[in-house]
Amino acid sequence: MPNHNTGSPASEVGYRTTELRANALGLPAIVMQGVTHIAPAVGMVLTIQFITSLAGVTSPLSYFFAFLIVLLLGASLTQLAKHLPSSGGYYTYLSRTVHPRAGFLTAWLYFLYDPTCPAINLAFMGFFFESTLKAEWGITWFKWWLFFLIGTAFVTFIIYRGIKISVRTIVILGVFEIAVVVILAIFGLFSPGPGGVNFSSYSPGNALTTNGLFLGVVFSIFAFTGFEAVAPLAEETENPRRSLPRGIMYSILIMGAFYLFCSWAILLGWGTDRIPSLIHAVENPVFVLAKHLWGGAWILIFLAVINSIFAVCIACSNAATRVFYRMASTGSLPKSLAKVHPRYGTPVNAILLMCFLTLAIGLGLGFWIGPDQEFFMMGIAITLSLAAVYSLGNLGVVRYYWRERRSEFNIWLHAVFPVVSTAALGYVAFKSLIPIPALPIGAAPWVALGMLVTGVIVVFAISATGREGWLRKAGAVYEGDIPEPAAAVSEPPGGPPPAGPAGEAG
Repeated sequence: MPNHNTGSPASEVGYRTTELRANALGLPAIVMQGVTHIAPAVGMVLTIQFITSLAGVTSPLSYFFAFLIVLLLGASLTQLAKHLPSSGGYYTYLSRTVHPRAGFLTAWLYFLYDPTCPAINLAFMGFFFESTLKAEWGITWFKWWLFFLIGTAFVTFIIYRGIKISVRTIVILGVFEIAVVVILAIFGLFSPGPGGVNFSSYSPGNALTTNGLFLGVVFSIFAFTGFEAVAPLAEETENPRRSLPRGIMYSILIMGAFYLFCSWAILLGWGTDRIPSLIHAVENPVFVLAKHLWGGAWILIFLAVINSIFAVCIACSNAATRVFYRMASTGSLPKSLAKVHPRYGTPVNAILLMCFLTLAIGLGLGFWIGPDQEFFMMGIAITLSLAAVYSLGNLGVVRYYWRERRSEFNIWLHAVFPVVSTAALGYVAFKSLIPIPALPIGAAPWVALGMLVTGVIVVFAISATGREGWLRKAGAVYEGDIPEPAAAVSEPPGGPPPAGPAGEAG
């Protein structure tokens, strides 16, 4: 196949067609995939108390510094997305820029994130839903696992029916959750508590401690995770080389503005002179503020959080199933996972696998250690795995532009940004581990380490069999958006050429 990427080796593998629903998504849908994966309402309502307990009144400043770091990560990711579009996401990026085995291992670590996301989020929301019904209305018969089963059925149905209906659903849910939280923040701004309207939240000198401010940044970074979920929708997106980088950066910018404004205005509404009472509130402080400002309409915030959970679960499932599909298409996962529904254009077996994983992980861990402890334990394990995934992605950026696109190499985009954001991720990982919390949350580092070791074993086991034909296809990128004469599409006898030095079987 001819090479379309100027500056990249002629041996680069590409594929021009996809069995998924090509060109089904425009830029707005892609942006909402990233936004809802970040989960605006959940990120604000369920984390602001914890971030404020670390950074005090300067918790909005923690979100700001985290936003800057995530911007660097997003900028690095766009450098791969614009040249290497594929539903494989990081699997394809690392296979193409480092080595297929590195791509497989990166995807394996990523499996701690998107494939487990619906399980832990639905379990936690079931716990949150059950607790709220009991506290507010005295309802005791509705259990967390019932919410979990209903949510799993809903998410599976939506993603099974097609990418358009699933993205349309997250657009509706996402707009609602953002609107409700922003309106509450506006009410807080115009009806401030003790302390009035001020900008003390953005002065570092007002932090409880310098270490607390930095810890707030550490945990705020992962309130932004999810922007990378744009990448696996490459084969269903119009003009992916243009839309994916924009979708990544727009989703980060939108969420940055959301967190910076809403965290500041909610603290104003509570009263910046009585931040300790927010930190020690028994009831969720955002619920308390909504009841104070809205009365009975506070339930809209509760509904926004539920919406946010369903939206993030759909977005996670869309991303995970596309990675399963692309890995199966290249042969690094069972071929059956590459089966596409003839009518809906969805990876049907990958979706069934996703449903099974959701039920097994969500119910298994939920009944074993509790749905709330499941959420926190897996959250730390995911933090560690994502730090590794993002760092490896940064390595791919540096290698790809230095070795194959030297004419495009930019010292800031392809060296400084990847190095600085990787250093920040290392600090995040360190602070997630030290000190190690008590069990069961303290098991998180061992979960992440076990996933890494298992992935290494699987890679070596595959290598030992000698069946490594997938190596030359792992870095394949989607070329369906590039016009090409029909006569130029055919491959040489014997299949596509090897993937070059980065993708040779060893």
